[in-house]
This record gives sequence, C-alpha cells and structure tokens, in this order.
Amino acid sequence: MVKNIKISNKLLKIVNLEAFQALTNLFGKNINNYKEIFNIVRNNVNYRSQVFDLMNMLPVLNYINYEVKKKLEKKIINKTLLNWTYPQIRFDDISSKKYSAPAHKDRWVIDRDKKGYIVWIPLLKEGASLLIAKSDRTKKIIKNNYWGLEAVGPSKFTKKKIKFGEALLFDADTLHKSSNAKKPRITLQLRYEEISKKNFKKSVIQKINPDVLKYWKKNLIYKSK
Repeated sequence: MVKNIKISNKLLKIVNLEAFQALTNLFGKNINNYKEIFNIVRNNVNYRSQVFDLMNMLPVLNYINYEVKKKLEKKIINKTLLNWTYPQIRFDDISSKKYSAPAHKDRWVIDRDKKGYIVWIPLLKEGASLLIAKSDRTKKIIKNNYWGLEAVGPSKFTKKKIKFGEALLFDADTLHKSSNAKKPRITLQLRYEEISKKNFKKSVIQKINPDVLKYWKKNLIYKSK
C-alpha cells in the first residue's frame, strides 16, 4: 500500500504554531517560520539535538496523531488502530546528511505478525518527497552504523512528491529511503498498527534515561529503619 491522502490544513497550522511558540521560548527570540530554525542550527550544530527533542515533546502531536488515526479507521483502513510508535518530527538539511535514511523497511522495527502503517506528512509549505521502491529486489541486508540495517540490491526507486496538506500513507513492508533533496525538509511521521489477537504486546517501549538513572542512583540515600 502506497497512496497520497489529504490532511487538514487546520491541523498542520496548529502543529506549526505550537512549534514556533515553543522554539520562541527556547531561544528567547521571536520565531515564526522554520527557515529561522535551520539558520540557528547551521550556525551552531549543538542546537540540533535540542530543537529535535523540543519538537518531539510537543503535546499537540498527540492531537494530530489522534485525528489522523480516526480518518484512517473510518475512511481508509477500516481497522481499529493503536500507536505503533510515538509521533515524530524529523529535520533534514544539508548539515544532517549522516542521518539520511538508507533503503529500509519499517517492518524491521515491528513484530513480524503485526500489520503496521506509516503516515508521512510534510510540515513545510513547499511539501517534500520520499523515494519508494518500484519493486523490492533487495539482494542483501547489511548493518548501518546509524540506522541499524539497510537494504542493498538492484531495486529501483521512484520519487513520490507530497504536497503541504497531503500525507504519504504506506505499510510496514514498503521499501523506501530518503530522497537526496538539496532543500531543507521537515516532516511528521505517525505510525499505527492493527490490534493483533495473536500474542498481543505493545510495540512502543519506554526506558529510563540512563543519565537520569545514574544521577538518582548516586544521590538517593535509602535509610533502613
């Protein structure tokens, strides 16, 4: 399954406004477009992780996540859906080429018996694009230093363009990779899975931050009575 679907411009506007407000508070200067953020990150790469973390902690992501889920359940997939992963915003720019996704399937990060779906949404007015394999002719799968795994083979890819106000919907078995766009790209990715009756278990896991855990192990004092 690979198809373009409509996303409410109102939802996207709400997400962007919340992002600009949070970024304004973080940097102490008025920010009302993403171009300013790319300029800040290019001038100081140390800000990249802060911007990424802040954007992905926005409560508004849960709102759009829920609204898109309802749309899929009612009009497209016709199945009850659960969160496969948390909503995530990605920043892709010339300065972040090493984070560019190689050829891969999201199937590799979900249980083999589950049916998963990805909704890939551009947040910039000029939209974005993603490379989708015309046919999966993977010859082998190798380790990738950042992404873990990547597919290698003679598979040919076609560029799927997604306009602002649209999303690309595809399933977990779709072979795809980042397009080598020269322009900055900001996208929101939502992932859902169908309820599986077979050996049901959650896909999203949450672990204690190792730095926080280290601090409390060092500073907490348990006194025995």
